[in-house]
Amino acid sequence: MSRKAASELAKQLRRRPGNQGGQRILVAGKGGVGKTTLSAALCLLGAADGRRVLAVDQDAQQNLAYSLGYPPEKAALLRPITQELDYVEEKVGARPGGGWGGLIGLNPDVSDVAERFGVQIRDDLHLLVMGGVVQASTGCLCPENSLLGALVRFLISREDDLIVMDAQAGLEPFGRTVAEGFGTTMVVSEPTFNSLQVAARIEKLSRELGMRRVDLVLNKFQGSSDREKVDRYIPEAVFDHVHELPLDPSVLEHEPDVSRIISSEGAYMDGVRKLFRSLDG
Repeated sequence: MSRKAASELAKQLRRRPGNQGGQRILVAGKGGVGKTTLSAALCLLGAADGRRVLAVDQDAQQNLAYSLGYPPEKAALLRPITQELDYVEEKVGARPGGGWGGLIGLNPDVSDVAERFGVQIRDDLHLLVMGGVVQASTGCLCPENSLLGALVRFLISREDDLIVMDAQAGLEPFGRTVAEGFGTTMVVSEPTFNSLQVAARIEKLSRELGMRRVDLVLNKFQGSSDREKVDRYIPEAVFDHVHELPLDPSVLEHEPDVSRIISSEGAYMDGVRKLFRSLDG
């Protein structure tokens, strides 16, 4: 399919707003900065607050299950939905890797996906392992992209529900068809030049995709000099809020299982709880 035809299909898909109910947070950033840890902490806090929570793992590393406290021997066996080739073909009319020989369904019925592939972590907290988008933000509507976009838009509709996606790492963390199901981006960064440069690019991309709120999360924060680096290294980036998550030995001690520190009074979780409360502001 030509680039022009793919672009036209992308425009058609964007005209279908789908179900935007619930609070939808996309956690993005450079690889290794703490995206998965924050994603898990937000999901666990939401569930503890009595909300129905869906954790979505789009990162190629597929570590969110471990961070949520799912038994490691079971987490190792989880398969991403995009590897379920028969299911993808059934829903969107084309097999992953099969090219453009058939018609791609832009609005597949995915009402059964949670029942078929969802993993219950605890009461009111479920996980979907989706798999990464191979050609992020290019406008390419491969079968996987079409399915992922439909999943994000149509799975949850209640206003007090929470969806948190641990996005694919890097400068282009999410495909357009996926990102349009979200309203908030939490851009995680360490207070280093390289990490903040990636954060600035993600902020720009998020704005272009129409995100209503884009926050910066400074992980491993150690003092005011780290906050000053934001203005020094990325003065052009305009974040709605800047959150500071202090360097906390307890996170490293218990990693990857965030559930073991979720009720602690440590510096990291205190910062995450403050961030979580700000989401309703």
